[in-house]
Amino acid sequence: MAEAPTHVIDIESEIRCPADKMYDLLKNHITQLPVVFPDIYKSATVLAGDGKSLGSVRRWTYLIHHTSDELLEVIEKLIEVDDENMSLTVSAVGGDVLKMHKQFDVKVTITPKVDGSLVKWHVIFVKVNEDDPHPDPYLEIFDDIHKRFELHYHKDE
Repeated sequence: MAEAPTHVIDIESEIRCPADKMYDLLKNHITQLPVVFPDIYKSATVLAGDGKSLGSVRRWTYLIHHTSDELLEVIEKLIEVDDENMSLTVSAVGGDVLKMHKQFDVKVTITPKVDGSLVKWHVIFVKVNEDDPHPDPYLEIFDDIHKRFELHYHKDE
């Protein structure tokens, strides 16, 4: 039996806020995402480690609005931290995303630009069944995060 193919999807977008601010939120204040994005994230807890260093394990509960109102869960492990390049990589180790994916890894890189930042999401996944749909709802969440962060960052202007 042939191995399931590995799929790769990249999403990138420019935002009007400093790269270090977004990186700080995603690395050092990850449990605050339910406060910043309450309609998507319902809880964020650190299960192992400090939540921001290599090997840390975090649990999320979240909603995918366009799919259903069912509360979903993912447990992810931080497998790469690159402060110099403002990049984090997580790998799903449990939860709903693994019902349709044998592997689901996400790398986010935030690059400073003159008037803000470039946010790149690099998603690597292997489907359980090749007929299963692409993880478009998750991609929409990633795309939505940086747009909402930009609004959150500028809310007091």
